[in-house]
Amino acid sequence: MKLFTKLALLALPILAACGGGGSSDETCASNLGTLTKSCTSNVSTAIPEGIWYGATTTELAAQTIVLENGQYFSVYTSNSTGAFQWLTEGFMTASNGTITDTATIALTNTNAIISGSASGSFTAKSSLAMTTTMNTVPNTTVLSYNGAYNSIYDSALNISDVSGATWTSPATLATVSTITFQADGSASGKQGTCTFTGSFKPRSTGKHLLDGTLNFTSATCLAGNGVSMPVEATVVNSQLTLVGVTPQRNAAFYLTARR
Repeated sequence: MKLFTKLALLALPILAACGGGGSSDETCASNLGTLTKSCTSNVSTAIPEGIWYGATTTELAAQTIVLENGQYFSVYTSNSTGAFQWLTEGFMTASNGTITDTATIALTNTNAIISGSASGSFTAKSSLAMTTTMNTVPNTTVLSYNGAYNSIYDSALNISDVSGATWTSPATLATVSTITFQADGSASGKQGTCTFTGSFKPRSTGKHLLDGTLNFTSATCLAGNGVSMPVEATVVNSQLTLVGVTPQRNAAFYLTARR
């Protein structure tokens, strides 16, 4: 009986990450009874979390924010003036460095909404390439974007980093935007004739983002008077970016400013 038990134990497969000839990207099973080993590749579902800067094939500047839950905002602006053209928003999934979103949306600077999909590939904390089925001129043209990772994402952004002086949009923009943050995270601002208030706090993950909510307080706001919108804010190279989409995905907001 003891001999049988020992032989049975030798025949059991042992699971482990492959070493030597294998890698941590594989899971291997060894059978001591037959002296064989088989390995299968592990699937990584890591997403390209971070802040990315690049350009599109239509010569627009692009900034993409990817949150740890897969939600992303890609903002496209004029290379010459910095004027907002449109943005895409969605939730991506990933598999071994490839990304997919079958239900992304594009919102233009006139609040037109276009639905489509996005796909691409990435190298963590290095490069990001995305292609969407949407473009605004014309909206059937596939648009491609390449971006590089900005390591500032890995440092925390605090309310003290944005509070105090008023942030104002660049002079090259036709519509003037301003926003002022208080030490308690409250904020107030204006974009053209649209007025809004808000509240912000550092993102709990310790990344270079502030989570916020804007409350629009005039009928001239594209989102509508009395509408609230979750937004993300970041500061890179002394430039504030604020972007958000309503939960219904029927309106977007974008603001860029310096102080």
